[in-house]
Amino acid sequence: MSEEAIARAVSMLSGLSLEDVLRIEEVDPQFEVAVAVCSTGDPGAVASLFLAALSAYRLRCTGEEYWKRFAGHFTEGEPAANPVERVVAFLSRDSCCSYLREVKIGRVKRFSGHLDAIWRLVRNCEFGELWRLASRVLGSDPASKTVVFAVKMAYYCGRAMGVCSGPLPAEIPIPLDSRVARATLSLGLTSAKSVDEVMRRCKGEAIAAWREIGEAVGVPPIHLDVLLWALRSPTTFSRALSRVGWGSTREALVRLRSAVQG
Repeated sequence: MSEEAIARAVSMLSGLSLEDVLRIEEVDPQFEVAVAVCSTGDPGAVASLFLAALSAYRLRCTGEEYWKRFAGHFTEGEPAANPVERVVAFLSRDSCCSYLREVKIGRVKRFSGHLDAIWRLVRNCEFGELWRLASRVLGSDPASKTVVFAVKMAYYCGRAMGVCSGPLPAEIPIPLDSRVARATLSLGLTSAKSVDEVMRRCKGEAIAAWREIGEAVGVPPIHLDVLLWALRSPTTFSRALSRVGWGSTREALVRLRSAVQG
């Protein structure tokens, strides 16, 4: 890791508060999907969104399109007997999910005996336990992007239901995907020279760098993810700025966007 680059990133984010970041999360399109699916407080909806998030990798469409299709499947399709059947039905038919389809379906089926636990942990806002459960059931690295991302979506469900307000435990890392890797590269947080190198050789260093940044600015690293997502989308960035108004927070977002875009 480059401590000098980390210090620069901390300085850029110094005007940003945790409350600002939680407000910005409400303009994340993925949060809006959670509202559409989970706001009724149906336990099956919560488990379904979590399982769909565990399957949201190696897609043949954008993540935005995947979630649009899933929300439509959930709200407009025929109800299934349980969340596993509902998500398997989606994965079986949707073209976004055709790559490694059977592997994804197998991952979802592993949670057949854990649906009550998923609901209980989300309802009680025990997201650290949910994170550990997902990692254990899948036999995956706890820092796996899909495991961490699924916990983030479950947290969005908790917020949509009005039972959780955040923040998430600081021990949960940032979900390291190509978008976060590009920001890591642009900010010079590691010695990597390419996005692929960040994802493969320097994954641990990148995650540790964002953890250090999060600790310094008082924002758990998983919540920094939404800032980097918003920076990549002009529409979401504009909506994020409208949530924080004028002053140091706005300046911090503009500085970070300029640095990330190089």
